Amino acid sequence: MNAPAGTASTDAVNPHYLNHVVKTSETHDVAVSEDILTGNGIKLLAKGARIDASTRERLLRHKLAKPLEDCIEIVNGIIPARFEPVAAALLAKHPLLNALCESDRARAIPASLGSLTLSMPMQSLLTVYGQQQEERVEHAVGVSMLAMALGRRLLPGEIDRHRMLATAGLVHDVGELYIDPALVRKGTRLDTQQWRHIAAHPLIASRVLRDMVGAGKDIADTVLMHHERLDGFGYPQGVKGEALSLNGQILAASEWLMGLVESGVTPLLRASMAARLVPGEFAPALLDAVSSAARTAPDMPIELASAPPLEQMVPRILRIAGTLERFHGERGWIEQQILSANAPVRLVLESGLQRIQRIRASFSSTGLDTGNPVQIVSELASLQDARVYAEIVTLVGEMEWRMRELEREQRLRAGQLDASGQSLIAELVGRLKGPKTPAVAATG
Repeated sequence: MNAPAGTASTDAVNPHYLNHVVKTSETHDVAVSEDILTGNGIKLLAKGARIDASTRERLLRHKLAKPLEDCIEIVNGIIPARFEPVAAALLAKHPLLNALCESDRARAIPASLGSLTLSMPMQSLLTVYGQQQEERVEHAVGVSMLAMALGRRLLPGEIDRHRMLATAGLVHDVGELYIDPALVRKGTRLDTQQWRHIAAHPLIASRVLRDMVGAGKDIADTVLMHHERLDGFGYPQGVKGEALSLNGQILAASEWLMGLVESGVTPLLRASMAARLVPGEFAPALLDAVSSAARTAPDMPIELASAPPLEQMVPRILRIAGTLERFHGERGWIEQQILSANAPVRLVLESGLQRIQRIRASFSSTGLDTGNPVQIVSELASLQDARVYAEIVTLVGEMEWRMRELEREQRLRAGQLDASGQSLIAELVGRLKGPKTPAVAATG
């Protein structure tokens, strides 16, 4: 699949992907594995030719008879044996990952990843992906490890399915190769339109993988769902309930968990906090598998002597409380809009209402929205308890993330509505946020 995001064409070479291939050609030989033909049968490049900067424009000028991804071979690229030492290093570095992947009855996961079978197109695609940043390979391997580990726990004995999940984990983010690199750079601040491109990467990856030798429908469908959630508050399609397959849930949970592991700050506490604050995103059986495995894992310690004062959380707590208080004041207006809206607008409003109600209930359960938060935080800080400190910091960070996530999802879904629906959602977001609208930060 070579088309740019947002187009239906399957035969136009995606310029961002091709740029990555050309960049890879600076360190690897990128060979044509079979004749590259235009859509009307003209030979552009013969088998054995090299793809580099000199062939870029020629490939961009023509539509191809077959996806470029299926016609190239990267010499000395990534092979499965490379994953084993990467996986072993990750296990040694991250106690939570080690606990989740531990098994007395199955082959060690690093060795299992090293023995996977990957087709040449899959190896080449992963090589191009991994050439951008070394940490991308670590992330892909980590997600792959978790997908295999959770697959073993939830689907015992289904070895072929475990391998499929591990392979899906390796390629889950290859859709990022087809997006402007400036948008996927870590820490980049994105507006809503830019985030739409990021949110399309599971769909792009699914299209790339569906007909690729060595991938296919199961891997493509699983990758498509790696940012979906059971409650329908994921992307790119917002599927919910039974529409989200178990394979998709496992990969989505694996990607989520790896993000927590990579954060380096109390990942086990963050996982527990997230599941408690916004229940319904993952199946109970999946969360039980995570929690039972993680009980043996020590969490990352907090060094209070070097940590910022807990009182620094107060302005952030007040911002969260202010937004939720504005929601309470606007509740009647929101319900009136739901009653008078057409079906598509009503669906967006109702999903947002349900999500913010859960966030508000979770925040209220902490006690930080009652009385004087300055006094409450001061009293908690005086305890000098590392666990209390970690819980407050984690809680505030998770709440802030959920609020940003809610805004982002509402804006994304509003993009599918007519002009009046978009205007209504924009007004709602404005009423809840106040005058300033910060950009949305990119995530995996």
